[in-house]
Amino acid sequence: MKKRYSEATVFPVMPYTAKGERLLRTLTRVYRPLHWLRKGTWQVPLNDFEENPKLSPYVGAAYLGYKYYIAPPVQAQGNLQAHFRSQRLDFTPSPAFQSQSKLTLSAGGDLMPYERINSRATQHLWDEVGEWFFNADLVVANLETPIVEDKPAAAVPEIMLNDMHFNGSDEMFRIFSGNGKFRGYDLLSTANNHSLDQGESGVHETIKFLRKKGVAYAGTAASAKEADQPVMLERNGIRIGFLSWTSNLNKFETEPGSEWLVNYDRLNRAGADVSRIKTQVQTAREHGADVVVFLFHTGNAYQAYPSAHTVEIYHRVFRECGVDIILGSHPHNPQPMERVEFNDPFTGEAKAGFAIYSLADFVAYDIFVWDRLIPLLKLTIEKGTENGQQKTLLTQVQVLPVYNWGAKQSQTDEMRFLDLKKTVRLVKDGLAPQYLSEVCQRELMHLNWFCDTHFLPEKADHLLASTGASYPRLTRNSSHS
Repeated sequence: MKKRYSEATVFPVMPYTAKGERLLRTLTRVYRPLHWLRKGTWQVPLNDFEENPKLSPYVGAAYLGYKYYIAPPVQAQGNLQAHFRSQRLDFTPSPAFQSQSKLTLSAGGDLMPYERINSRATQHLWDEVGEWFFNADLVVANLETPIVEDKPAAAVPEIMLNDMHFNGSDEMFRIFSGNGKFRGYDLLSTANNHSLDQGESGVHETIKFLRKKGVAYAGTAASAKEADQPVMLERNGIRIGFLSWTSNLNKFETEPGSEWLVNYDRLNRAGADVSRIKTQVQTAREHGADVVVFLFHTGNAYQAYPSAHTVEIYHRVFRECGVDIILGSHPHNPQPMERVEFNDPFTGEAKAGFAIYSLADFVAYDIFVWDRLIPLLKLTIEKGTENGQQKTLLTQVQVLPVYNWGAKQSQTDEMRFLDLKKTVRLVKDGLAPQYLSEVCQRELMHLNWFCDTHFLPEKADHLLASTGASYPRLTRNSSHS
């Protein structure tokens, strides 16, 4: 008799090979005792846990391993779950606002060098979502790997057993950027916990690589002079300033005198100093930024909600620094979105900021199941006048929930990005794509539950986008591997 699962049954990790299953059983036995020792205290995120491997390598590793392999916290601290569920993410401007120009900005999460990110496995990766995502005036994401072309790629295996020092490749970057079928990225964030994986020279080589590809970057710099200059992109007469910071560098640090190389500070702790961020925002405004977008690599991984201290820091970055939009990364799985009312610290103007606490893994393939839910964003920004005053406003937020499908226990390692909501409807109608096995359908339905229960606000219909793409080779009641 088959074991029955509800959509809400949490199964933290799902390997995709027999070897992965064997390794997982061993690792589960290692971490299982923590479940009995800490079951009562680790059901919600730890208070003020900074998640900085250099500062707490042993406790941090044990806690992350527990969350990853055994029991990721589904609950939030305090009333945060109710707070995020009640969000009204309607940014429709007042009738007095007269729009004169607008742009769209697509945002994705972490681009990571996993073994599965190869040309063979990803031929159809972008077929269903690529047109929707890359069809924007500006396209951004987080490049979570150095790319040093004269070194071999250092890719994440199915089961990661030790610290890894990432290195991407030209082949991976092509896949990250749409496999040559789409136009790729305008800007990538390069400040994250893997920035120094190939040393300080790796930062310079990555910058050289991105310049060669014609892609702007924020968060790292080739010189102290460059670090002081704001990163500005203009489309349709609207100037966007981009900042990028990370709250840890794993176990690395820059050499004395080279702190400008990566925008790093201990920002994932209560009372963190955000003054350097404020200085960068002020510089961007002085250079004519109509909107400032902050790409923030921080937070705590493998939990459904951001920790309370992370929420406090986000709110302070709005209130004290005056950014307009925060695009969060690092937690690997999606974390909720929020509208934050604040007064601009420079002008006193009342504003409505937008934040997403985690854009999750993007082009990657981790065995942690929640990482396979990808929230792709498309933001509309408009410039115009209101009561005679010039304003530039975020006017619409759209989100496309994507299922990062990968074949499991089969002769292929194929991957595809699928429109989550559309695929759920097909499965419920008995029209699942042939390649969607019963195991994958179970995973799909769990991710749909997670999306509706923990990521999206209760009233989300106005936020949801759809690709309009059709899927090939549909079959009724398919259960192929």
